[in-house]
Amino acid sequence: MFARPGPHPTPSQRTLRLAWWLAFIFTIALVAGISSARATELATTPGAAAISPPFDEGECEADEPDCAEEEGYEEECELSEEDEEECIEAGDGEGEAPPECLLTTARPRVSISSAQQRLRLDLRYTLTDPADVAIGLRSSGGKGSVTVPATKHHLSHSGSFHETFELSEVETERALAAKQITVRLHVLDVPWSCHRYDFHHLSVRHGGQQSPVFSETSTDLRAGR
Repeated sequence: MFARPGPHPTPSQRTLRLAWWLAFIFTIALVAGISSARATELATTPGAAAISPPFDEGECEADEPDCAEEEGYEEECELSEEDEEECIEAGDGEGEAPPECLLTTARPRVSISSAQQRLRLDLRYTLTDPADVAIGLRSSGGKGSVTVPATKHHLSHSGSFHETFELSEVETERALAAKQITVRLHVLDVPWSCHRYDFHHLSVRHGGQQSPVFSETSTDLRAGR
């Protein structure tokens, strides 16, 4: 007894199945190609990388060349007290930031009180428009560094900003021995080129050993800024 052969697909059915499989494979390849192209575009498009976190533990991100340059300058200025004057001159000369950077002028000053174990930041500034600014600082010296994590503040067009930070006994000792204090004023939502103006190196020290005051220039100290 012979089995009856099953029905064979007609040529039109075979064509439809083949077309369906080809369309399915093409769709998968197309989706994979679009995903790969999008990933490549994000990796190569300028400005695609997120802006690095504002002054965090005093370390720069690997993709932040301006920050790396500033940190290198700071280390260089710690090498020798004989070169202190040259370091101060090398750190100056940035000038005013262009209007698109919003924070056009900034004159920070930091004072330290041994008796109260406090660090105080005083800042005089001008902005082309009110903006959110992340403010942090770090001291550097022979006894180690003190880092104040960045916090965001909304600043008006111009004026003065003041903030006081409590220090531990060890932090107070390190701050009193500081040779330089770096203040970072990181304006949010501005062009990447503006971040070269973020860092302010306060290398001019004035006052007694137990209550020093740091500023960028002697003029800032005389003006009481």
